[in-house]
Amino acid sequence: MANLLSRIRNGNFIAELMAEGRVFHVSDADQDDVVGSQASFANTTPTFLLDVPSGTTALPLMLSLVQSGTVAGGTIFMSIEIDNADRYGSGGTAETHLAGRTDAPITKKCTLYTGATANAGYGVRIFGAQVGQDLATAEGAVNEILWTPTFGAPPILVGPAAFACYTWASTPGPQWNWAFQYAELPTSDAI
Repeated sequence: MANLLSRIRNGNFIAELMAEGRVFHVSDADQDDVVGSQASFANTTPTFLLDVPSGTTALPLMLSLVQSGTVAGGTIFMSIEIDNADRYGSGGTAETHLAGRTDAPITKKCTLYTGATANAGYGVRIFGAQVGQDLATAEGAVNEILWTPTFGAPPILVGPAAFACYTWASTPGPQWNWAFQYAELPTSDAI
């Protein structure tokens, strides 16, 4: 990972990757659509699943969730994990990707799915949250769950690999307006 490590040491590596067209923003294709979640945890039903294929290295940079639509029936739980295995099984929606450099000089290799069935397995949890189901905008109310990498550097997912986000609450499960951002580069350029 000498090339990637030297970029990280530089301190402006995200800006460099953005300028190269290697940072992708992902959201729902319809501006007012929401993504539903589960009424209980199951490791085969992630709310969001980034599938990183062999030969590609991905760096998750940001996930923002704001409850919208149907209010959850109880406390909302969230768990994000990374895995060094192919977790995508079948189905789901391959969501819309747009490079931060909008002329898109790089063709994306990773796919972010919502509603997919994942292959059974467990990775390593890197983030968890527990928030109330309230949509109120009262002072102190948490209305956004925002994940960004800790310690200034994102996980380095060398494919096959996965970034899986699970959200669940008592029936009904929460619905989310959301945004996701990640960078990707060929694994041969990362080492």
